Amino acid sequence: MVIIAHNYMKSRKAIVPFDPKSPDKRINDFLYPRITGDNVTLVRTNNGEECKYGMVILKGGGINENDLFAKIVDGKTKITSVKTLLSMLEIYLEQIRTFSIGNIVYIERSDDHPGFVLKKYANRPTVERTSKLP
Repeated sequence: MVIIAHNYMKSRKAIVPFDPKSPDKRINDFLYPRITGDNVTLVRTNNGEECKYGMVILKGGGINENDLFAKIVDGKTKITSVKTLLSMLEIYLEQIRTFSIGNIVYIERSDDHPGFVLKKYANRPTVERTSKLP
């Protein structure tokens, strides 16, 4: 029996769906990369819906590739290779760490491993305050 040790370090950042047309709208879900042929997209964990943009948030308690993998499995997404997906999620979470909380990001295809790169689209959106408190 061979035991593979991984560094399942928790990231305090995650990416959630974001719609620039409705910046106030909150969607309780996470995004992860999906590579199909020459295409790469950000996909919601609970229903597989593609999202063009995501927002980097602070995840209380942190999240690692196993946590994200569990959410993908709970969303009934078909997984062709567990090892490949876990490796991709680990790199994805490493890339997220380079962004600031509130950054709006998108994903592009890359010729380098793992086949994608996250890029910054915009800073945190400005949201109009409804409270008159300072």
